[in-house]
Amino acid sequence: MKPVGYALLAQLAYTDAPTVGQPDSASRMHVYGDVHCFRGTDDLDSLLHDFDVAVTDVPGMGKLHAGFWSAWQAIRDACLALPVPSAITGHSLGAALAILCAAEWALRGHVVPVYAFEPPRLCADDTLAHVYRDFAIPFYGTRNGLDIVTQVPPELSHARPLTPIGTPSFSLDNLTDHSIDRVIAALGG
Repeated sequence: MKPVGYALLAQLAYTDAPTVGQPDSASRMHVYGDVHCFRGTDDLDSLLHDFDVAVTDVPGMGKLHAGFWSAWQAIRDACLALPVPSAITGHSLGAALAILCAAEWALRGHVVPVYAFEPPRLCADDTLAHVYRDFAIPFYGTRNGLDIVTQVPPELSHARPLTPIGTPSFSLDNLTDHSIDRVIAALGG
């Protein structure tokens, strides 16, 4: 499947009931065939997790965004109890959760490609980057135009570099470029 196919699954996750987790929470994962897909921010609980920018120390994964780690922890065991996926994807908050999920699978001996569309920053050190490098986890992460979400929180960093896609809708960092619809269009969908 091409990246646009994974982005279309990330879009679908916004309307489908989750396979794992509650519909009105930050912790939701959808199974589409053999692909695991995490939903992005679209409710109050997700926003609260997005803004929980404290850092927590996670053994083997480093210092991470506490809100994203907390959202992942709520569904971690249920997600990892499923068969190993062929790929993991998500948009926004869902992209952050996809990044964490892929790292957990790698630490368990299963390298799974991750397609992270417009992820916010989640690392306060380089441990997670080393996990991605050492396990050679295939990674495709995007920044569409001048999407501001990929630049926050400014004191944190990404586990891997993002691929620039699309044309900015404004000359400054903005939220418009963050839309999954604009990401899909930038990918040729």
